[in-house]
Amino acid sequence: MCHLKLLKYLFILLCNIRRRIIFGIKRRCYYYLTNVVFIANGIDYSTINVLGIPIVQVARNGKCKIGEKFTCVNDAKFSTLGINRRCKLLVYPRAILKIGNNVSMSNTTIVATKFVEIRNNVMIGGGVIIVDSDFHSLNPTHWHTSADELCMKSSAVIINDNVFIGMNTIILKGVTIGHNVIIAAGSVVSKDIPNNEIWGGNPAVFIKNISK
Repeated sequence: MCHLKLLKYLFILLCNIRRRIIFGIKRRCYYYLTNVVFIANGIDYSTINVLGIPIVQVARNGKCKIGEKFTCVNDAKFSTLGINRRCKLLVYPRAILKIGNNVSMSNTTIVATKFVEIRNNVMIGGGVIIVDSDFHSLNPTHWHTSADELCMKSSAVIINDNVFIGMNTIILKGVTIGHNVIIAAGSVVSKDIPNNEIWGGNPAVFIKNISK
C-alpha cells in the first residue's frame, strides 16, 4: 500500500513538472511571436507579458504606442472567465492608439479610427470593447453605399489613470473616463465619467463615490 501511494505521488509530481515545462515553453513562444507581431505593425512598445498571441492590425500611417509592463491575455485556457477570444488592437489610417504603463487586459478589443488613449495603471476585464466610432453613417440613405464609412462619426476616447473596467463592458466614442474610476461588469458607457466614481448599467449611470 505504501508503495502504491509513493508511485501515485511520484506520478502526480512528474505530471506537474511536465505541465510547468510545457507552459514555460509556450509562454516563451507567445512572447517571441507577439514581439514579431508588434514589430511588424510598427508598434512603439516596452516590456510585455502575454498569454496567447493578440490580433494586431495597425495601418501603415496609423500609430500605436504601448508603455511598460503591458499584460495581455488572449486564450480561454489562461483567462479567468474562460473567454475564448484574443485581444485585438485595430488602428485605422491616420489614427492613434496610446496605452500607458502597467495596463492589463483580457480578451479585449480596442479600435482606434481617430484617437484612443489608455493611461497608466488601468485594468480591463474580460471581453471589454473600446471604440471611438459608430463605424457607420447615422444617415440611413448612406447604408450599403460607399458613403457609409466616409460619413461615419469618430470622437476620441480617453481613459485616465487607475481605472478598473469590468468584464463585457462597452465604451463608446467621445467618452472621457476620469481618474480612480470603477465601471461595473456589463456596462455600456456613452458619456463622460468624473474622477473617483463608480458607474454601471446600460446605459451606465452614477452609482456612488469612491471613499478616499
